[in-house]
Amino acid sequence: MADGTYRCHDCHMTFGTLSLLQKHKQKFCVGGSVGDPDSLRLKKGLRTTDDPVARPFTPEDRPLSGGKKIEDKVHQLQALKAKREKSRDIRNLQERILLDTLEDTNIQLGYGPSHRSRSRLPLSKDRDVQQLQLEYEMLREKELQQLSKVPVGYGRVISPMLMESRLDNYSPMSDTSMSIHLPDDEYQKYNPNQESQLKQLAENHGRQMEYLQLRNKDLEKQREDIQRRLGELGNKRPTGGEDSSQLLAELRAQEERNQRALDDLKRQLYDINHQRINVIEVDKGHPLPPPPPPPVETGRKSYVYPIYYGNSMVAEISAIRQAYLQNGGNDPDILHQMAQMQAEAQNIEDQMKKHGYDHRHREKKDNGQITQLELENERLHRELMLLQEQNFLARERKKSDREEELERQLRQLREDQLRKMYELQNEINLLKNRPPVEPPRQLPPPPPTKADTPWLLQRPYVEVEPMAPYDQYAGFVIFYDLVLNLDQRVTACRLIVGLHGVSAQMGEPTLMPTVYTEPVTRGGPYASNNSNAIIGARQPVPKCPADSDLGIVVELQTSGGPGSDYDKHSLITRAWTKLPLFDSKGQLIAGKFRIPFRNVPIKPYLHPSQLQNLDKFQDAELYYRVVNMRDMEVQSLVNITAANYNQYSHPIISPPSQNKPFSPRALPTASTGLGRYLIRHHRWSRQEQRLPSIQTGRVQPQDTTIGFQVDRVKHAEHGEGKVRITVYYASTGKIVQSSISPLTCSTTAVKSNFKQGYHIFGQQEATFNDVDMQGDMVVIARFYLKRRQKEVSDFETDQVNGTLYDEETLVGWTAIPLVLCTENLSIRGRRNFNPKTMQINIGTHTLKLYQPPVPDPSQIPFDEIPSHNDWRRYKKSTLRIHIFQGNPRPGSLTPSDLSEDGEEVLPEYSWLPCERSKAPRDPFLSGDGFDVYVDGCRFLPDSVTFTKVAARVLDRKYEVHGKDINANVTLDSDIYNPIYETKTEFRENNIPPSATILFKIYTVDNFYKQLTVVGYATLNVYVESGTERQPTIDKPGLQVSLNEGAHQLRLYSQGPNGVDPLTESLIRDSGIRYVPCASLLVRLTRVAKGPSGKALEQAKVPQADWLRLGLYQPRPRYTDRIYFSTKCMPSKGESKLFHSMMRRPPIKVRDAVASIAQAKESFYRNDKNLEEYIRNKLTKGDNKPLDLDLTFICQYSAKQGIKVAVDGASNLPWTNFTHAHICLNPPGAFYMGTPHATYDKLMFTEFLDLKSTNTCPQWRDGFKHFPSRSYHRFLTVIIHLQEVQVSVAKENYKYGLLEQAWTAVQVFTDHYCYTSTFQLPLFDGSPSPQMLKQLAREPCKDWMERNIRSGTIHLLEGGSVYVRLADGRRDDELAGDAPGDKLLEVNTDYIPPEWEDKYARERPGKTLVSMIPTGKTAEQFVDGLAIKFKNLVYKLYEEGNVK
Repeated sequence: MADGTYRCHDCHMTFGTLSLLQKHKQKFCVGGSVGDPDSLRLKKGLRTTDDPVARPFTPEDRPLSGGKKIEDKVHQLQALKAKREKSRDIRNLQERILLDTLEDTNIQLGYGPSHRSRSRLPLSKDRDVQQLQLEYEMLREKELQQLSKVPVGYGRVISPMLMESRLDNYSPMSDTSMSIHLPDDEYQKYNPNQESQLKQLAENHGRQMEYLQLRNKDLEKQREDIQRRLGELGNKRPTGGEDSSQLLAELRAQEERNQRALDDLKRQLYDINHQRINVIEVDKGHPLPPPPPPPVETGRKSYVYPIYYGNSMVAEISAIRQAYLQNGGNDPDILHQMAQMQAEAQNIEDQMKKHGYDHRHREKKDNGQITQLELENERLHRELMLLQEQNFLARERKKSDREEELERQLRQLREDQLRKMYELQNEINLLKNRPPVEPPRQLPPPPPTKADTPWLLQRPYVEVEPMAPYDQYAGFVIFYDLVLNLDQRVTACRLIVGLHGVSAQMGEPTLMPTVYTEPVTRGGPYASNNSNAIIGARQPVPKCPADSDLGIVVELQTSGGPGSDYDKHSLITRAWTKLPLFDSKGQLIAGKFRIPFRNVPIKPYLHPSQLQNLDKFQDAELYYRVVNMRDMEVQSLVNITAANYNQYSHPIISPPSQNKPFSPRALPTASTGLGRYLIRHHRWSRQEQRLPSIQTGRVQPQDTTIGFQVDRVKHAEHGEGKVRITVYYASTGKIVQSSISPLTCSTTAVKSNFKQGYHIFGQQEATFNDVDMQGDMVVIARFYLKRRQKEVSDFETDQVNGTLYDEETLVGWTAIPLVLCTENLSIRGRRNFNPKTMQINIGTHTLKLYQPPVPDPSQIPFDEIPSHNDWRRYKKSTLRIHIFQGNPRPGSLTPSDLSEDGEEVLPEYSWLPCERSKAPRDPFLSGDGFDVYVDGCRFLPDSVTFTKVAARVLDRKYEVHGKDINANVTLDSDIYNPIYETKTEFRENNIPPSATILFKIYTVDNFYKQLTVVGYATLNVYVESGTERQPTIDKPGLQVSLNEGAHQLRLYSQGPNGVDPLTESLIRDSGIRYVPCASLLVRLTRVAKGPSGKALEQAKVPQADWLRLGLYQPRPRYTDRIYFSTKCMPSKGESKLFHSMMRRPPIKVRDAVASIAQAKESFYRNDKNLEEYIRNKLTKGDNKPLDLDLTFICQYSAKQGIKVAVDGASNLPWTNFTHAHICLNPPGAFYMGTPHATYDKLMFTEFLDLKSTNTCPQWRDGFKHFPSRSYHRFLTVIIHLQEVQVSVAKENYKYGLLEQAWTAVQVFTDHYCYTSTFQLPLFDGSPSPQMLKQLAREPCKDWMERNIRSGTIHLLEGGSVYVRLADGRRDDELAGDAPGDKLLEVNTDYIPPEWEDKYARERPGKTLVSMIPTGKTAEQFVDGLAIKFKNLVYKLYEEGNVK
């Protein structure tokens, strides 16, 4: 409007009044495209979806010339109009989407829906725009239905025709389809600036939502704080001994503070609900102000303030709630909070009335103190309100530099006043929380953190005092605030920090929480395509010396980013940096700093000033703060945001000092908090020359020498591990001091290679002299581990470089009191060491390991550590250490621990016991018949492939009766548990009563690739009626019964000898070794007779009647418990084998054929070809089948280990007693000398059989167990025999070692442990370390043959030793000893073939019982000889005369 006229923006016509302009717009305006018929019809509310058709000219309108040009112009004009309408429709759709988005935002913020009516957009003529309009309206309608949860129209699809009909009633001139800011009486054209304004409006709404969420969290924290205080006040019990006036003053002061806090809360909530910050809002009837709109100063609105009478807190809260409602408050959370506060206040008043509080009496006392507190609070409140009013008046006014300075001073003043109020409130709370009778046992409440501090007291900005003096005993605090300028592909990051010097690491690194990154959305010195991470963590470092060489090494691990295309989720170390702490003058470098990250590898020994020469890691920087410990709580109130990046500066780093002496004694000991550090002052010293001799002297109480020996860590993870031991005073947390260093030490790293699940440290030792003794000393042991990145089986790990292992990490810890006390004293009572009631906790201790973090020494109990519920076990790991006082103990080479396998219990369904309830009684008469069913096998050894069962019915003289049994395996069954399902009929009348069925199982051996007999089994056909005995004679007239039923038969490695009469028990009683775990499932069934009295046959009966007549009985399941299994009762070793066998993956028979046969793929597709191939391969030819090699039953299990028994020797050249010791090579630790012998223990023979001779001694020790031994391809057992001379001098017995001999046997072949009895040749002397190293690199037998030929080793002529070697689960199979059982099969592969006769003959000797000196019984002599033999071997080791 200009000069009183109103102008139409479409057709540019002017009118005198507003009503004429509106009527023109509604009825007559034709827009800017005059002559367009579609536009006229559109303005009148008519619609069309067809393409515009050119209107034909009438003869009167047709021009006389140039008609073609006119038609072209018309078409161009129509195309231009269609293009403009399409653009307008697109803008209208974009505005509609934006308005709907703003409407949803207002609803989410709680403003409620606007009163603006929403009309639908008109359909566009353009097909593409029309389709977009329809899709958006349909999606919008579904969205509204989901939000309102109205089921109307659910699942109904609106057709485009219906949608079009619903849109036909709306005009494009309606203001509701245009901008939200247009008035009713004016139509505005498209404003190009409007899009940026709407975007700004959306951003303002987003910031408002974020602001409200933060305020909501702050209010929630304040509510929790008020609830906690009300709960403390309600739980307090009044006592008559308190000062009533003081308590009344405290309560009144608390009520007034609550009132003021609620007033401020009410005012802030009102501002939030009625002042929409940064939101453009224009009422209807007023024009839209140009962007950006200037701030409009509105008048102050009158508020209804709470009014209440009396001193009741309930009345006060009720008045506040009423005032809040009258002022228009409707937030349900605030109303719920006020109701909860009112209920708690009512509960407090009821308790006060119940305990007889008299407020009137209390008000009369100490009014002066109450008045003083009230005046102080009112003064502080007035100053606070004055500051808030000044800030409010000056908020929208542009401030000068002087005003900003004044505002900064006022803000500082306000923070100081708030702090005073908060300290005063803490003092009142301390008085309230004081117990009425007992003295306080708990420490005062900790200073408030950011989570506990009320929202009003949180400081938005806190300065750091860089020039404040540093207290090294209090320490400092590091705040890790931000990591900026990360790659935009980084999704998460984590910091790992640790205190380092230029020469050593001071303690364990600390892992910060993993945080997610966020993209950059606001201004700053960094590019918009980067991402940031808010760390928000702090780390106290107490009692840190002021040393310029110290620094914090920060390791940055990121997830995603460059180089993470194949693993976008794992945290990988990408960069690092080192933070300077102290300058050259010993001052703490305090302040807000930023420091760039550097590329890996990490070099912690560098000084922070030397990092300038390293390459930067992109543009990533760490923003951190370093403050003194006393400023920690104040700095915790700082708001961490990337917008404050300009407050951080680069630190000024001084160069490292030159030739600075380093004195560990000058450093204060560290506490065990988050910022602890431990200096490795002492390294473990091995016993370099010899083990200490045995001393029986008593340790004196005043001896201040304390030492530690670390033996082993058990059941830890694989890798390279070490143990660090530190002794603390529990009362102070300081490290115990000795005359030369603190009591902290570390072992050398060892690998868990030769013993499965063990880290053997070989009793590494550390000794400390002149220890400052106290009764509260606690030992904390930490176990560090470098895990293996891959599994490496053999001992080749010794030659692998360090990349095999990950970084060293703390995985476990344990603790034990160093001092035992007979009195029940507190920690402070233990500080003075009293020798009368206290003693050092010496001895060998096996301690359970726990997962990090390590607790403070003061939290470790002195009675029973495993009872602590907050400590989680680190797997089943244990640490064994020895603590001594005075002189160290000798190297006691004790045997290895027994295996804790837990596999002695049978696994489920491996073997089911079933016994025949009644003996067969039905007589088996002439003409009766029986059937033999071969159902399957169970748990065949690893060496089988495809199998076949062959059987015959034999009498006592091995004559055959009836037909042969041949059972072929089914192709889809498991080779270890094959299924045959074969039936054979026997209708013969001449089968003798003593007949026995002999079963053989054939296979093609998987290792030898030849036909092999897996095992033999026998089953008697008949039993004597009423019993289970097999008939032993075949005389006629003997009444027998069929051994009917299902039988589980054990398999034996060899068959009958063909000489002894064949019976069912012949193989079992012959001492033949059984095939472990293997069994055969068969059934004997009686056959029904026909009308003629003869037994029926399948060939003469229709197949449909087989099942009914009993001519066919389906194979039962083993779990049905119908197979008689008492003859297959598993041994203790078989119970362990079952666990391993059940873990074998099943292999089908057809797959086993494919792995052996070499044929085309089409051959395997035909089952007949496979069956024919199996039949041909398992048919016995001219060559005799091999016997099963019992070595390849089940692969070796390191958990069970191996067992070795030295049973006896033969043809020894000496005349005295003989004992032996056994070890494994590798490691062959005993022969490596000091200090390696302590890593692996020797096994000794102890029970010498005195009935044997001196040339052929025997021992009755049985098996020696070596559990948890790792698999090594060339692992050997070293057996060392030594002659022991016993002489009598006066009344004493003297013992000495004279001659010696040795031998070796290999343990494994292709991951299987030999389980057999060996006769091994003896070699003169003892093995050298070079020989043992060679034995660890090639097969034992080959090494012996080569060195015998070369003369390196010399055979002891005819001398040998009998050794039983077995898998740790199969020692039951080798029950007999070779020297005592001449029929036992002995492996003589190690005996030279040309000397077999010499080793077969035995030279006579003198019985050992006749050589016992006088004055000793046989038992005393045997026990004493074994002990003296061990001591003599130890002495050889100590003197270095092992060779």
